Amino acid sequence: MSNFWGALQITVGDVSGKGVPAALFMGKSKALLDSYAMIGLSPAEIFEKTNNQLCKGNESELFVTCWLGILTFSTGELRFVSAGHPYPVLYHEGEFSYLREKPNFVLGGMEDFPYVEHTITLSKGDRIFVYSDGVTEATNSEKQLFEEERLLEAMKTTENLSAPDVLKKVREKIDEFVGDAEQFDDITMLQFIWK
Repeated sequence: MSNFWGALQITVGDVSGKGVPAALFMGKSKALLDSYAMIGLSPAEIFEKTNNQLCKGNESELFVTCWLGILTFSTGELRFVSAGHPYPVLYHEGEFSYLREKPNFVLGGMEDFPYVEHTITLSKGDRIFVYSDGVTEATNSEKQLFEEERLLEAMKTTENLSAPDVLKKVREKIDEFVGDAEQFDDITMLQFIWK
């Protein structure tokens, strides 16, 4: 999350692959996203410029899924864009639901891809939970996935919890489901609460 000029940038990304090349690609992605956000571009423009830079010289064919939102404090307007990333969970007007908009293509996958931006208006007390696919794709010993339905059920018990406690609660639910099965993917979670 980055705070600048009366707005807050919320970003979660997940790189394909493992090891040093993937880490370097993710580091480059983060630097590009932050630099384009700092000059005041819209979420769609940030993704378009970042995507084009990542496509250059990408012989390893790595890519990044990413969700980025910019919240304007004075209006509550949240402009957001998704590049193949899982749907965030939104808590608004006392209800939890997925913030479902058609996702765009991943970053680094195809040059000159036009990204579509969406807008919602948040109220104080609203919450957004953004996560990597390691959450919904956590797998138990019977090869069952945690999936969106279980995540939403877990989130429905968190409306009165602090952000750190939400993350702890969801992680407990994932660990309980997975049991002794080996973790195959990274788990990244971010809880934003507008107070």
